[in-house]
Amino acid sequence: MGRDDADRLCLAVHASRCRAGRIRGDAGAPVSPLTAIEPGAVEAVEKRAALYYDHAVGFARALRTPPFHPETVHRLRTHLRRLQAYAELLQRPKTASSLAKGVTRLSRLRTLDVFHRYLRRRRGAAEDSRRVAWALREEETKVAHAGYVEAIRTLLERTSLARMRRPDDFLEVRFESLNREHADRLRATLRGLSAEAKRKELHRLRLLVKAFRYQEEIALETSWGSPQAVAALKRLQRTLGDYCDRDQFRRLAKKMKLACRVEMQKEYRRYRKRARAAVRRLGLPETAATGPR
Repeated sequence: MGRDDADRLCLAVHASRCRAGRIRGDAGAPVSPLTAIEPGAVEAVEKRAALYYDHAVGFARALRTPPFHPETVHRLRTHLRRLQAYAELLQRPKTASSLAKGVTRLSRLRTLDVFHRYLRRRRGAAEDSRRVAWALREEETKVAHAGYVEAIRTLLERTSLARMRRPDDFLEVRFESLNREHADRLRATLRGLSAEAKRKELHRLRLLVKAFRYQEEIALETSWGSPQAVAALKRLQRTLGDYCDRDQFRRLAKKMKLACRVEMQKEYRRYRKRARAAVRRLGLPETAATGPR
């Protein structure tokens, strides 16, 4: 994964901004303690959430009838995930759960599209590509007939950002403790992994890291935000995502009895090795996570 020391530091606590409960200026000198959320930050956070919502609504409306544009499906799922992370940040579990279900409804569609584009790039057996393309069209029809997109549009109509809103002092406490909470949860997850992390464990870790990344992106609207933490989470998410993609590819290839299934199994093992190595390198320093804020 690279940049190991920086990643450990960023994923544990924002040491670049927090030292004995104080914020450091650009020159490295301590300035005033962060005791209240700064003016305009709440509005900026809510504006970012509103942008996520508007994008999700727009992409959901764009998915009318098959064939669906792959990038539209991808962006809709991404913004639903971002809204889910925002709901979790505000401790709105029911809303977060509903948004997660919306993402899941389109998961197989997204997987088949990514696999189809992968097969086309590698110029493998033409029959493999045709069969995956057929499965993709079939899944689009299933999604349309099941009314999944309509259900997502209805979900978004019933999701009120105004009702999700929290008081300023609630947000202050949440942002102040956010990175420490992320570090503690990540550490607990890593400690719970098998010696050689298994498929489901790595998949759960990826979803956790993705949620943390989206919440840290929201935190960038405040003085508690850390671009370094966001970058570190992105790198780990990418490594785990590459592995999860290969896991899905080899499972699809086996189920569909594609000519590439042996090669997909070999590639899966390579990416599993990389993902496990990245997780092993992710040692979070205890002192950073438990020190004063």
